[in-house]
Amino acid sequence: MEEHATSAIETYMPYIVVFNFALVGVVLVVLGKLAVRGGLSEEPGPRQNLLEFLLDFFVGKAEEIRGCDCVKTVVPLLATLFAMIFISNLLGVIPIPVINQPPTAYYSGPLALALCAIFGTLYVSGVFNGVFGALKHLFWPNPLQLITEVSDVMSLSLRLYGNIAGEHMVALLIMGVAPIGIPLVIHFLGLIPAFVQPLVFVLLTTSFIAGAIKHEEHKEEREVVAEAQEERTKVDVEAQTA
Repeated sequence: MEEHATSAIETYMPYIVVFNFALVGVVLVVLGKLAVRGGLSEEPGPRQNLLEFLLDFFVGKAEEIRGCDCVKTVVPLLATLFAMIFISNLLGVIPIPVINQPPTAYYSGPLALALCAIFGTLYVSGVFNGVFGALKHLFWPNPLQLITEVSDVMSLSLRLYGNIAGEHMVALLIMGVAPIGIPLVIHFLGLIPAFVQPLVFVLLTTSFIAGAIKHEEHKEEREVVAEAQEERTKVDVEAQTA
């Protein structure tokens, strides 16, 4: 009976991944509604203090991106990615069949998240650099720059998949040998990568966004320097002529 249930889960795993991602999305919407219920207060309570602490972290990451005022654009992307990955990782500790399959433990899940991060990076680049500037970033200064974008997707997805899938597989193997006691310890230790991996994912995404914008920033700096040099040359010529 247990083998049949396991076989059924493996057969329908692609649908389970999509279902659990949708479930995580619903949970985040509900939590968001509850978080802002009642509005904000000038004398914040524990709930508002926690929300402001979390928001300050993502705002701080966005403000570290030099060359653009992109807080309102970047923060929603970073916060959504972090929350989706973190809640998805936590599904593995819920003792309910099907729901206890974290979508991040199967490669299609991390791959979808990595694609969202990279396309989000291109969107932010398009907002601040223009569509032409965002597309140029894929091919300039190196015509093979597009390969770098593909490697970024692979890096984000494989890092997340390897860590979460490895922990989930270890927990399943131990549950098959010692179903009582030890799996609780494994799940407790699994909370560490469940938090660390979305944090790493967000930090890397921030660096990709900074790199996409920095290229245009350097271009603008070079143009300013060139104009200053040209102006200085004109002044020197006029001085010599006088």
